[in-house]
Amino acid sequence: MKSKIIIFKTLLLIGLALSSSCEQDLGDNFAQTELTEATFFKTSNDFKLYSNNYYGSLPAHGLWGREDWSDLTTSVNGNVISRGEHVTGFNSGVWDNSYALIRSTSTLIEKIEEADSELRSSIGQYKGESHFFRGMAYFNLLRQFGGVPLIDHTLSIDSQELNAPRNSREEIVAFIISELKLATDHLLLKDELGGDDNGRVTKGAAFAFLSRVALFEGTWQKYHGGSDSQRLLQEAITASEQVMNDTYELFDRRDVLGDDNYKYLFTLDKKQANPANLTKSDNNEFILSARRDLDEKPHNSRPDPVNGLNPTKKLVDMFLCTDGLPVESSPLFKGKSKIDSEYENRDSRMLMSVPLTVYYNSQQAAWTRNWSDLNDPTRGTLNLVEIPGRTATGYITLKFMLENEQPNGSDYPVIRLAEVLLNFAEATYELNGSISDGDLDKSVNQLRERVGLPSLTNAFVAENGLNMLNEIRRERAVELFAEGFRYDDLRRWKTAETELPKPMLGIKYGGTEWETHENWASLTPNLDAEGFIIVDPASNRRFDPKKHYLFPLPLRQLQLNDELEQNPGW
Repeated sequence: MKSKIIIFKTLLLIGLALSSSCEQDLGDNFAQTELTEATFFKTSNDFKLYSNNYYGSLPAHGLWGREDWSDLTTSVNGNVISRGEHVTGFNSGVWDNSYALIRSTSTLIEKIEEADSELRSSIGQYKGESHFFRGMAYFNLLRQFGGVPLIDHTLSIDSQELNAPRNSREEIVAFIISELKLATDHLLLKDELGGDDNGRVTKGAAFAFLSRVALFEGTWQKYHGGSDSQRLLQEAITASEQVMNDTYELFDRRDVLGDDNYKYLFTLDKKQANPANLTKSDNNEFILSARRDLDEKPHNSRPDPVNGLNPTKKLVDMFLCTDGLPVESSPLFKGKSKIDSEYENRDSRMLMSVPLTVYYNSQQAAWTRNWSDLNDPTRGTLNLVEIPGRTATGYITLKFMLENEQPNGSDYPVIRLAEVLLNFAEATYELNGSISDGDLDKSVNQLRERVGLPSLTNAFVAENGLNMLNEIRRERAVELFAEGFRYDDLRRWKTAETELPKPMLGIKYGGTEWETHENWASLTPNLDAEGFIIVDPASNRRFDPKKHYLFPLPLRQLQLNDELEQNPGW
């Protein structure tokens, strides 16, 4: 009984805290009041205020740590998950926060069902949001732990579910998909929202997230063993097409931003943050974002090289040359003998994601632009790369980096159209073993055209000895770099056991201009036989396929519930 009381009181307090706090802006809490269920949930606005709290659970500028779990970035101090050194913890924020959100959303769903019919007709949007966020919470649990206890209603102190065993992975996936489809029944289209409701979850967001979930699990079952892969991949395609037929569009203002278009997509604000003075209202690519506001809810977050997101050689080599070919086969590739030679004739996203020989101090603006004179030499501070003090690899992340002073009000893309296009292309190929040029034009080629790359076609792949699936996955890696997808991608493809044990490499130092340049000639880095900096040798890295595809359940939950079974190997 003690374990039941502890877990019940924890969930009850979290639920009451959420239901008694209101906000003026999505995800922004202010003072709690002495509200009770007897006095609350009486008006449409009460349900809206309650549901506003869900938005604080959206991932924001902070997925960079999860990015370092993978093979494309690292930090000066390394990463225990990327190395396979993580251990079973007593608590888990993913577990606790997810179940807190599940209780909160279940509360509102039940209150809506209890409301008068006249009131229910005006609060359908908030029911849709509740199903959406409950589905998102269960997806966070699924990708971390696999099957977990499935709770679809609020619990009392005597609820048997407090000591329930884990539901199967298949049951959790089915529930998530059901939740997202229920959400689409109640949510509004983007163009139906207006005024203060802009930024709320839309029907398009639910379909987009459904495409993410179905692709994740469809490929997981395909490569890890499962009987429902084809149906799930078709779900991903259908959901993606719902979004692609909506009014979202890729951000493409090359007419005024040139090749910097991709970079500025992630730093739009309501103050001038780009040469064309475009603002967030000019962006129709973000389907759901963690919203910030310069005046009401600013933030000071951006990549800090010391703490992570040092791009590796592997990422840099993924960017294609301008002829659409990889560096290993393109005659346009200029090699790495000079500091800037590998940047020549490359996908413009490379320079917009991984800048050349400069880093930005995490305590100040990258630079403070004089937007009336873009060549003003006093615009701010640019610093030469410090190896290994500021970056272990010699490369620095530019994506999400600002060019004006802090604080700022740029939004973080939780879901954007580019991901949905990639979901569509990958699911189509995984389902059929092929993809038509027409479907490539609807998806991947829109992203390639935006950065000036030639179209990907079946003939091009055949003529150049490429692999279509690899090229689709490459496009995903470079387009969604630093947005928190890579580690999950490696796990669902079941390639983590191959890719993560490999050494982490940085710039080519030996035998290049780096080695003789006055700024870096005094370095004594550990080099491999080809002259690349060894950031993390293979001897430091491991991935045990018998255990590392899932995380361990937190020890506290195992103590509280004897029916929970730990994941294999932990």
